[in-house]
Amino acid sequence: MIKLLNFIVEARDAFVLFLCILLSSILIVTSDKAPVGPFRSLALNTIGEIGGFFFEIGSYFRLQEQISELQAENARLAYENMQMEDALLENLRLRKLLSFSDKSNFDLIPAEIIGQSPHTVFNGLILNEGENRGIEKSNAVLTAEGLVGKIVIVEANKSICQIILDRNSRISAKIQRNREQGIVAWDGGAQLKMLYMAKTIDVLVGDVIVTSGYSQIFPENIKIGVVVDVSKETEDMFQEITIQPAVNFHRLEEVQIVRKEREDAN
Repeated sequence: MIKLLNFIVEARDAFVLFLCILLSSILIVTSDKAPVGPFRSLALNTIGEIGGFFFEIGSYFRLQEQISELQAENARLAYENMQMEDALLENLRLRKLLSFSDKSNFDLIPAEIIGQSPHTVFNGLILNEGENRGIEKSNAVLTAEGLVGKIVIVEANKSICQIILDRNSRISAKIQRNREQGIVAWDGGAQLKMLYMAKTIDVLVGDVIVTSGYSQIFPENIKIGVVVDVSKETEDMFQEITIQPAVNFHRLEEVQIVRKEREDAN
């Protein structure tokens, strides 16, 4: 309001001139005398133009207000749509985990990832389940896609999982196709490598790598990943095998903790 008053004061001369012209136009329009006929027509046209100008200005501001309202409504609907899509994806993930849990021979405890481990010694995930649910150190952690890691720290209501993408991780594994044994370790990036596989062993791109079952931590035949590269051009007797993890750790939100084998498992 203050800005408007300041503007009127600064432009008072223009306003006075405008009012004089407007008053003169009204007098001309309302006069019945013949000499003012041409001026009356000019005045009417001028007033019509001025009225049309101010009407367009009013229409412009009303349109801008409507556009702002529509933009706000569009943003609200887009947010609600994203929330619905996220809920749908979460529902699909949970249904997949539930189906996997029902078909598994293990006693699986579902857990949500609530953060990244603050430890610099290992790469880990903070889970929202702990001792109160029977979780113990060295319990395996997995999803329907494959192996995630193992529990290394347990508290009452939370635990920390060391993932397989960790420099200290070592997993006894085998090639699903021919049962050849090896050790899977982290390659320092986003992939894994299979160690101690002699060059004479048949390894192919596309081979599925699973847990061997020889470990007391990881159950047998849990998918670890898929071979994406094989090289025998090394200086030692072992070939270089690169594995793409089955689990996408960038999109991981829920996991299953293997508490123990079910008593009715075959």
